[in-house]
Amino acid sequence: MAPFAPQLKPQTTAVPERSGALISRALAFVDAHLDQPLDANTLADRAAMSRHHFHRMFRAYVGCSVGSYVTWRRLQRACALLASGDEPVIEIALAVGYESAQSLAKALRRELDTTPTAVRRGAAAPWTNLLSPSRLPQQATSSKGNLTMQVTRYASLPQGLVALTATSRGMVDHTMVRAAQQAFGELMSAVGAAGLLPVVSSSVSIVPDDPKGPDDPHCRFVAGAVFGYAMADGRGRCTQPELPLTGSLAWQALSPGRYAVFTHIGAYTGLHRVWEAIYRDWLPASGQQLRDAPPLELCINTPDTAAPEDLHTEVWIPVQA
Repeated sequence: MAPFAPQLKPQTTAVPERSGALISRALAFVDAHLDQPLDANTLADRAAMSRHHFHRMFRAYVGCSVGSYVTWRRLQRACALLASGDEPVIEIALAVGYESAQSLAKALRRELDTTPTAVRRGAAAPWTNLLSPSRLPQQATSSKGNLTMQVTRYASLPQGLVALTATSRGMVDHTMVRAAQQAFGELMSAVGAAGLLPVVSSSVSIVPDDPKGPDDPHCRFVAGAVFGYAMADGRGRCTQPELPLTGSLAWQALSPGRYAVFTHIGAYTGLHRVWEAIYRDWLPASGQQLRDAPPLELCINTPDTAAPEDLHTEVWIPVQA
């Protein structure tokens, strides 16, 4: 496996001072506490950011997931200690957050295809590439270069808006298409059986998780149906009709308040590039502050009525007023 490393954004990028300072605070905490358990919730607290958005802000600024960054720093520190001293491997392992020498050795083999012994004796080893800028991954691009996003409009959701939801899990090759089919299949089957399809005014997905990689089996897809209220134009009155809640069906409140709305025309397989561009480019340059609420995707049409290249999806990012 090729070594990995985060892509720290250049200082010339238009990242507001506050955003950069908050992410830098989280990075500094990682470096000072490699011997302790480190997860995204802990780092979100240190960065004084909401858990809903810390993952995506971290990825936008650093270029990789929190888990990948922590592993990168632990292995980088371990390799430096192995190469520069003669401390027992177990002491080095504990110093960088591994519970045993065997755990450290397993991580080195899995991520760098090397061993503590090879690193210590100074043999040419791939761990040296952890420090090389040439190893930094490239940001995702479209066929025309870097994908950039502009906000389509700002919209507000009223108090008391609820959606009937169904939940599935699993991302495959950057897409949630399979999970979406399962969740919407369960949702619309129940809605159709209750004779409520004519009063579905908005089809929406709630995005509660940040994927931990392109194939994250635990990432949730939450499909939702809003009755009586059209989110696209802000008209109507939300209702909550009676129907049995079986399987994963549940009523879920949508966070009221202001959203920045972006438009994607095309297949759902390209949506991950839209999300990356929003958090990588638009949000840092906009000066907007995120609210502590999950973002949404609104389906303006569906694969039942439109070809993949004509699918119209809106991405709703909760921002402060």
